Amino acid sequence: MRWVYLANAIISLACCIYYLETNVRKVNPRHVLLFIFTNIANYSFALGAFADNLEGIYVSFQVYYFGGIFTLITLLLLIIELCGYKTNFFIRLILFAYGALIVYLIANVKHSNLYYTSITFVQKYGMSSMERTYGPLHNLLIFLIICVTSISITYILIALKRKKDIAIRTINILLIMFFIGVLLYSVPKILHLIIEFMPFLYTTMNILAIILFKRAALYDLSSNILNVYERHSEYGYIAFDTKSRFLGSNEYAKNLFPFLRGYRIDKKLINSEIDHEFFKNEIIPWTDSWIKGNQQPKLYAKDDVINEFSMRNIKHKKQTVGYLIVIKDVTQHQKYLNLINNYNSNLQEEISKKTIKLIAIQDSIITGMATMIESRDNSTGNHIKRTSECIKVFVDKLKYSDKYKLIDSKFCDNLIKAAPMHDLGKIAVRDDVLKKPGKFTPEEYENMKIHPIEGARIVAQVLANVDDEEFKQVAVNVAHYHHEKWNGTGYPNGLKGEKIPLEARIMAFADVFDALVSKRCYKEAYNYDKAFEIIQNDLGSHFDPELGKIFLSCKQDLIDLYNNMELKY
Repeated sequence: MRWVYLANAIISLACCIYYLETNVRKVNPRHVLLFIFTNIANYSFALGAFADNLEGIYVSFQVYYFGGIFTLITLLLLIIELCGYKTNFFIRLILFAYGALIVYLIANVKHSNLYYTSITFVQKYGMSSMERTYGPLHNLLIFLIICVTSISITYILIALKRKKDIAIRTINILLIMFFIGVLLYSVPKILHLIIEFMPFLYTTMNILAIILFKRAALYDLSSNILNVYERHSEYGYIAFDTKSRFLGSNEYAKNLFPFLRGYRIDKKLINSEIDHEFFKNEIIPWTDSWIKGNQQPKLYAKDDVINEFSMRNIKHKKQTVGYLIVIKDVTQHQKYLNLINNYNSNLQEEISKKTIKLIAIQDSIITGMATMIESRDNSTGNHIKRTSECIKVFVDKLKYSDKYKLIDSKFCDNLIKAAPMHDLGKIAVRDDVLKKPGKFTPEEYENMKIHPIEGARIVAQVLANVDDEEFKQVAVNVAHYHHEKWNGTGYPNGLKGEKIPLEARIMAFADVFDALVSKRCYKEAYNYDKAFEIIQNDLGSHFDPELGKIFLSCKQDLIDLYNNMELKY
């Protein structure tokens, strides 16, 4: 039997090591204390089972009770914490002082018969043990056990009834832990068995604690994410794990979907339990589709407010442990897109009548859109017009080069038409970033880097009803990838070399050249020689080197072009 207790102690130590290994960067002191005290109790009892005299078994029991009593107190504090409540320092001090008193009484049994009136060394079932006759102060331990049990169960029941943000799984594990504890403590007492079952309880407690703490870490991770995003009142967030169990939501999401206020943590987001038709019939299937790879945003209109739904992964140690539904108010943006789409619908009706005129009007609208967005950035002037003219000169040279002579005229026409839309995504950039005269902070730079993604999305939506798929693809690529660099250091996707679409590589030359020779809020205009020198130096890093040779050959044509255009600063 003694070997069973030793094996039990080894398993308990393995649980402790596993917890420390998996939480090396962030450990909870109370969690560590629980593992320490349970291991002290288990190893002292296991070593006592091998003792060959009363003195040896007596010392092991002193240490065993030290570990067991403080395990009990630590467990109570953990249960209160897991139930969503806090204890002040004074209460914790009283509890540990009370436990220390009991340990002191046990340690002085030889000098007082108040705790044990007698102790006797015995060997039974292949192990050493100690028979005790309890004195009046042993009731102090009984009182502690009753108080801890009563207080813990009270907190668990209160959390079960009142705390919707406490996972039902957490409560179930705590109840199981207590049921096992009561069973293992009471059965030997009732049957007067010499075999002690409490060490097995401590190991069971360690195993359940690992399960509990691992799940609690996910709750904490989700809670931290939601707390961070709570400050962004214009966004809504709903978190759930990989098994569709609810992890929490912020106030924006709760206002949009009131059922979330009463939805318990760890409860599955399943149709039958959700009291909201749109969420039940639209969002749940949409989340499944998104996880499977069909990552298309979802729109929800209510009370003249249009919300857009997207999703992000919640990662822990590089593994996806859950998902975050992100809800964004896109009312104004969507109305703008609807307006543009209405323009496109009207234009489509005119195609059958006046195709040429329609194309001209469409181009005018696109340019107007781009100009409208550009007007937010008071430093760029006629950037759209100049880059479009620059593209015309550039592609005209490309058509007669050896490498690119097979480029068809339609591609060139599509690129020229698409050029004005390359910066549409700046509508999503904050004014303070767009108009900043100095260097961006890392946070501001991240905000600026969203404009190619947003631009591609806007272009795709604006041109949704246009039949020319080739033109749409060129336009989307120009908006999405014109800030990618040949060496892979660009954004938003970090594409490298010829993985960057040709149209985006061409657009990059026109975009950068115009920025160099134009006055901006953060710089003066460079002369033409300096601008071409900078571009030449960046061939092979920023720019496609082969395209760069052709662009450099356009130098005089571009200079003549710019000299004939009015530059507005």
